[in-house]
Amino acid sequence: MRIRKTNLDDISAVLETFDHARKIIRATGNTVQWSGEYPGKIDIEEDIQLDHSYVCVATEEYTGVELGTVLATFALPTTPDPTYTHIDGAWLNDDEYATVHRIAANGKVKGAGRYCMEWIIDEYSNVRIDTHELNKPMLKLIKHLGFEYCGEIMAKDQTPRLAFQRVG
Repeated sequence: MRIRKTNLDDISAVLETFDHARKIIRATGNTVQWSGEYPGKIDIEEDIQLDHSYVCVATEEYTGVELGTVLATFALPTTPDPTYTHIDGAWLNDDEYATVHRIAANGKVKGAGRYCMEWIIDEYSNVRIDTHELNKPMLKLIKHLGFEYCGEIMAKDQTPRLAFQRVG
C-alpha cells in the first residue's frame, strides 16, 4: 500500500469509500455520525483544493484488487482546526499539529485504515483526531495506536465528539 495526494479522478472512489464506511458505522450502532450527504463530493473537492486530501492505494497484488485501486482516504489539514479551539478538557500541548478528518476504508483490503493512521503518525509527531462516542471501530484503533483522550469538542454540526491527541 502507498499514500498519495487525492486527485479529481479519485472522487468517485472516495465517495464509494465513504458509503462503505457509513454502512460499517451504522452496522456497529452509530446512527449519528456522517449523516445525510456528509461527507460528500463538495467535501472531497474542498479537501483537494486545500491540498490536504489523501488516498491509500494498492501497490501490490491483492486477491481481486487491481494495482492503484483506492483502498482508503483521509483529510489531513496541518493548520489549526477551529473546532479544536474550545475543548472540555485539555490538549496535551499547544504545538503545531496535524488533524485527521474523514478517514475511511472501503473494505477491499484488510488493514488499509490502520495503514493510513500509521503513516500519519510516522509523518507527524503531533496528531489530533476526534470521533463520535459510538464509532467503536475508530475508538479501538485510536486507543491501540497510542492516542490519549483529551476531552470533548463540538463538531461543526454542533454534536459532541471525543477528542484525542498523540505526541511522539
